Amino acid sequence: MVNQKLINQSKEIIPRKIEPALRKHLFQKGIVVLLGSRQVGKTSLLLRLMLYLLEEKNISPSQIVYFDLEFPQVLSEINNLYGDDFLNLLGARGVNTKKPAFIFIDEIHYLDNPSSFLKVLYDHYPQLKLIVSGSSSLQIKHKFKETLTGRKRIFEVNPLDFEEFLEFKGSPLLQRKKNINLKTILASLSLPDLSELKFLLGDFTFLMEEFIIFGGYPEIALNDSVEDKILLLTEIYRSYIRRDIKDFAPIENVGAFNNLVELSGNQIANLVNLSELTNSLNISRPTVESYLFLLQNTFVLSLVPPYYTNRRQEIIKSPKIFFHDTGLRNSLVRNFNSLPGRIDKGALFENAVFGELHKHLDILEDLYFWRTKSKAEVDFCIRAQDTLPIEVKYRVFKDTQVPSGLRSFIKTYHSPAAIVVTKEFFGKDVIEKTPIFFLPAWAI
Repeated sequence: MVNQKLINQSKEIIPRKIEPALRKHLFQKGIVVLLGSRQVGKTSLLLRLMLYLLEEKNISPSQIVYFDLEFPQVLSEINNLYGDDFLNLLGARGVNTKKPAFIFIDEIHYLDNPSSFLKVLYDHYPQLKLIVSGSSSLQIKHKFKETLTGRKRIFEVNPLDFEEFLEFKGSPLLQRKKNINLKTILASLSLPDLSELKFLLGDFTFLMEEFIIFGGYPEIALNDSVEDKILLLTEIYRSYIRRDIKDFAPIENVGAFNNLVELSGNQIANLVNLSELTNSLNISRPTVESYLFLLQNTFVLSLVPPYYTNRRQEIIKSPKIFFHDTGLRNSLVRNFNSLPGRIDKGALFENAVFGELHKHLDILEDLYFWRTKSKAEVDFCIRAQDTLPIEVKYRVFKDTQVPSGLRSFIKTYHSPAAIVVTKEFFGKDVIEKTPIFFLPAWAI
């Protein structure tokens, strides 16, 4: 039975954009699996879903059960329970096991065999709706074997996007932002009304730069003290990257792994050079690749692949590296200085744009970058039915100056639209019948 303390705690939690999709799947077939890094808000989402069941769906508290497997005693209680034994445990806790019940399990990957545990419950006890979370897609893939194929629906929980950040900050700019984003601009092929908005651009830019420096972890956004933000991010870095990730996969050379994380933080928005990393870290190429794979699957960073259709003229191998959260990245390079005076401001700004694009990708969209062997390049391409090129420029624009790389991409691929992400400039131009929108980073 869900207890009153959890209910009271859930009422204090600010909602997330992913919630409607999660609510919908509470009453559909399939195990709901939430994946994301530690501290990203998975537990809060589970609590919000429990509150939804209680207050909006009138589910009895006795039919909602929550297990947090980070507590050793809870883990040991259910680790070797299967089928009827687990059902008897639920009965002992007051659940009517003949009626629909909602079972929430936090950090499911700690079970020795979560795949068999969930498969048995799903196949033989359809009255149980299973909602679980995990912090490592690597362990989920390893432990959730093919036996769960077709039985689960996976949702990735990301750090806050900028709109959610405004909500967590309690900013009055939130209502303005709700109506302005990349998809609405592309749908209308027009810029938002700037008659009033132009007077708010400085406020948006100020908050966007705070978001870039400290990132989108919910606890960080809720804290107004710069000193506390830095301490919290430092603790997340130390506990998650330096300790917790090592629980998800064997790391033979801990020193090299930690050095790789720091090197990666200093190479954001650049091509990954595996030979250079191998030499710098004095470890084998397969080891470097396995560590990068681990960092990707624990939601620390992403490797964005190149977009190409012409192998002779375009780069086809080396990916670009980006961190999922710029605050976490700034913690590991020990730099929380304001954006304008930083040597890495261009790369950091581009990483922040990556974060927003990554969080907003639809299921049929993929993110790439484009670079030719003759050095023409575009920072990002969103590939779906059509390909949308996006160039990122952290500088002051007085008018619509279309970057040469974007011109080359449009000439090659005849894109239906293109984007230039700016510090705070709105504008529109047309090149070869392709509309080009100049948008501040907060507006994408």
